[in-house]
Amino acid sequence: MQKESNIFPSLIQYFSLSFLVVLLFSNAIKAQHQNLPLNYNLSQQLERNNLHRKDSSLIFHSAVKPAIQSFTNSSLYDPIYNDSGKYYYTFTEKLYKKNLLSIKEKDLKLVADPLFNIAYGKTTTNDTLLKISSNVRGVRVAGDITSKFSFETRVYETQSFYPIYLDSIATAKNVAFGFGRSKLFKDRGRDVAMSMGYFSYTPIKQLNIQFGQGKQFIGNGYRSLLLSDNSSPAPYLKLTTQLFKNRLLYQNINSWMQTMTRLPATHSAEALFKRKGSSFRYLSFAVNQNFQIGLFEGVIYKNYVDSIGKVPLAPSFYIPIIGVATAIDGLKGENNSLLGINMNYNIKKSFNVYGQYVFDDTNKKGFQIGAKWFDIGGLKKSWVQLEYNNVEAFTYSTSSNNIIQNYVHSNQELAHPLGANFSELIVLAHAEKERWLATGRMIFYTKKSNKTNGLGSNPLLADDLATDGNKYTSTVSFSGLEVSYLFNRKTNMQLFGSYYYRNEIVKDELLGSSFYKFESFWQIGFRTNLINLYHDI
Repeated sequence: MQKESNIFPSLIQYFSLSFLVVLLFSNAIKAQHQNLPLNYNLSQQLERNNLHRKDSSLIFHSAVKPAIQSFTNSSLYDPIYNDSGKYYYTFTEKLYKKNLLSIKEKDLKLVADPLFNIAYGKTTTNDTLLKISSNVRGVRVAGDITSKFSFETRVYETQSFYPIYLDSIATAKNVAFGFGRSKLFKDRGRDVAMSMGYFSYTPIKQLNIQFGQGKQFIGNGYRSLLLSDNSSPAPYLKLTTQLFKNRLLYQNINSWMQTMTRLPATHSAEALFKRKGSSFRYLSFAVNQNFQIGLFEGVIYKNYVDSIGKVPLAPSFYIPIIGVATAIDGLKGENNSLLGINMNYNIKKSFNVYGQYVFDDTNKKGFQIGAKWFDIGGLKKSWVQLEYNNVEAFTYSTSSNNIIQNYVHSNQELAHPLGANFSELIVLAHAEKERWLATGRMIFYTKKSNKTNGLGSNPLLADDLATDGNKYTSTVSFSGLEVSYLFNRKTNMQLFGSYYYRNEIVKDELLGSSFYKFESFWQIGFRTNLINLYHDI
């Protein structure tokens, strides 16, 4: 059986279109409309630099990720991605400072780098010792074309052996975390290919248009209850505009997602999956340079009916105005609507508080509250974060009649990786000294369900299914430390080592019985760290 390709669009399509655009336009290059990498530590550095900005009039909408270069002052991201050190050999310049390949012409700037995550380790449970590993290989190509266009494409091929607790979830969902649908590799590994890419066009200073395949994130926290990069990349069309001296930012994303349920059998070797449309609209308003508030609407649209087949998307899918879809359909319509608020407040140059509120229905809600403290004790680029998340049962779920419209893409949650019906406390601490980085984390959560299959907490299950009277409570503590040495800032290339410990107690509330699971695991490896992988659940 052939591996199903996720590559959309392909490299050939990208470079064909790039070549065509170069022929059509001939202005001198000054464009920088690329997305900044969606990596949590890099995003924290952006927020820290924003707190320390010299120009107090600058406004950076930090909740919208990935950030776009042309909508972000270069003083915020240049120190993160550009190395000012002097290196006297070609090899050391490539290793520490430059892209592997760099081409600059009048109308074209092109860079290319290898992507990889080669890691090896062991995991230990009560009576089992197993290998864990990551074997990721890929390539990233990015560039600017004239003064209006930028582009990026990435292709990953990966085989992974997860810790046991992750492997059980990956097997049940048939996915590789953050990458998408996977296939069994050897005895217990996951094999998957993934592509990401986009074209970015800025016709005027205040408007950016992107089309491609990728991930999005709305929020200032480590998790997001509105929209996160937890799931695999999805095709999208995104319009972002900034008005009134950048005080107002509005983003409209139309995306095409899929379930993991196949269409009725066809003549092909593998039938396609049932599809669904989605729109995510976010309006961010900067009250001043330090306080921002945003309104969010996410809608999952019906695009398939079992008795009919593919059906057209509702007209509101094409109306890029926040609130219209919910006003027309309501929260309980055949299209699944989700509303939310995001807030962020900077206190002086070292402290930040933030929060979210999500509203799926009158009895399906969630909230987030958190705080960050930067440059602790005068140590630059250090931060400590405290975050609490709470989401009620069946949030992000839909009824049996509209089960496809759950808040899920390719069997992975579009918001918080724990789904729903949980409370979670997160403590993160990060420190940097020269090229050395250390990140510690402690995560505690309690997750409840009405059945062993996760009813109430798993958004894949309908919110109108009957319960059997049993209730299960899972209490988890996850802690550990990662230490890394940073080589190249362009790709966040690092040599790293980590150790984590996970405890879980599962209790049957009806019978009063419980059982205990623990797992400890370590890894060492070499990687280019440009994406987030949420393995800490």
